[in-house]
Amino acid sequence: MTGSAYQAWLNKDREWIGAYCSRTRKSSLTKVVPLTLPLTALMLGGIGLLNGGGISGLVTGAVGGLLFGLIICGVYLAILLAKLSPARYTQKLEQSVRELSLNESERERLGTEMLAALERGEGVLPYQMAGPNSKGTPARVILTPHYILQEGSTPYAVLIRLSDVAEIRTGAERKIATTHGGSRKTHHYFTLYSIGFYRKDRFERGLDGNDLPDSAMGFFQEELRNDVVKRMRDGGLRVTSAE
Repeated sequence: MTGSAYQAWLNKDREWIGAYCSRTRKSSLTKVVPLTLPLTALMLGGIGLLNGGGISGLVTGAVGGLLFGLIICGVYLAILLAKLSPARYTQKLEQSVRELSLNESERERLGTEMLAALERGEGVLPYQMAGPNSKGTPARVILTPHYILQEGSTPYAVLIRLSDVAEIRTGAERKIATTHGGSRKTHHYFTLYSIGFYRKDRFERGLDGNDLPDSAMGFFQEELRNDVVKRMRDGGLRVTSAE
């Protein structure tokens, strides 16, 4: 697929999420390293001093603390690089494409439509995640003539081929999320606003209209969800409300 519209779209998407990964890595390192090295040096230097080593024990402990801090920072950096790898996010996007079992011509059409939408800016709704455990990550919804994609949320990528869909419904559900801060746990109660997609082959798979949707996009803000719905309706899609 080298040189194809599909690969060009994946590359452009990698650049988009790569900018976020780069900013987050730099921000994390500038906060963690300046705190970790002095702290480990102070702790082990203090232990050396309190154990009767005097100034020599203090210096030896401080040097050992710096080395220990460097090891901690190295491990943290390795984890950070693996977690904030643009390639990791691209793999998630490609997985959403594989789930649709697209052939080569369909992948090319997908790539062409996504590139056109990103170039024009029409059908693209960028936003920032602002709910529990979201950490302000960038997200967006892209609507094209044959597809709709949400990326940056959970799961990272939700790709829908509109020709597969028989019905689209909005919904809302109360949720609970837990965040951890040190030894404390905080429970957050919130409403998740959704857009559910019901495929045409549901009855063949033993499902009916009362079951959960085949795919869904979730939003923390009702206004944001409604903005996406408006764009879908403006594009000719029928969206009903189940709320």
